[in-house]
Amino acid sequence: MGCKLDERGRRMFAAAEASTAGWGGLAAVSRITGLARSTINRGQDDLDAIPLSRGRFGVLAAGARR
Repeated sequence: MGCKLDERGRRMFAAAEASTAGWGGLAAVSRITGLARSTINRGQDDLDAIPLSRGRFGVLAAGARR
């Protein structure tokens, strides 16, 4: 899987692949990628969520620390 993806990107990619694969896709993608099924399910939640507004991706709230 792409080494340039961050954690969120990896789980969203895995979720998209699992959805595309259909029945049994979650188990197959989990086995192939080594990601936990719960991680892939969180990726599906990310895909279903309202998109972030443009320019706000990866921006921390004021006062938040990395």
